[in-house]
Amino acid sequence: MKQKYIRVAISFATLADLNLNAFAIVVLACLKNNALFPNLPVTLAALQALQTGFINAYTAAQQGGPVQTAVKNEARTALIAALRQIASYVQSLNLPNESQVLSSGFDIVNPNTAQTPLDMPVIKGLDNSETTQLGVSLKAVTGAKAYVLQSQTATGEWLDFGTFANTRNIVLENLTPGTIYTVRLQAIGGSTGYSPWSMTASLMCT
Repeated sequence: MKQKYIRVAISFATLADLNLNAFAIVVLACLKNNALFPNLPVTLAALQALQTGFINAYTAAQQGGPVQTAVKNEARTALIAALRQIASYVQSLNLPNESQVLSSGFDIVNPNTAQTPLDMPVIKGLDNSETTQLGVSLKAVTGAKAYVLQSQTATGEWLDFGTFANTRNIVLENLTPGTIYTVRLQAIGGSTGYSPWSMTASLMCT
């Protein structure tokens, strides 16, 4: 039987700035330790630097003038160029299964599939059985490509604890025993780029 031809979508180039940033974060999370893609044309460190540079330039442009906007646009162009290189590499592998291609974080061309807003994630529980760590049990969100984890102590600011490609092995590490941590998660993907933040959950680290 003839192998189905799977096309990698490059429509990310038309995304709004914040949605493009979210897409880049998803790709970074999905390609990390992904054995299907061993010879990336752009290293993850380089892609991370481009994504960070872009979101920093975007933030500066919100309060700046024409110069800051130009810098943001240049950073956007550079990020899209890197993502296009990686998309071309994923396409060149001619992987036989849609799930394999989708594991890269890139979408596939499927005219019968329309994106919809993501549901709010639901935290099922926290686990403090390992010292200096909190494990997070999360109900998967249909259509989500990755999950952003944040935590705070007391009334402090929310801090990022990473982006995870799936609901398995979501762990806060290097915590302080005896401290109560409050966590929340946000799914990435769908038509709006991000889901609402989940309800919070708290537990003392052992």
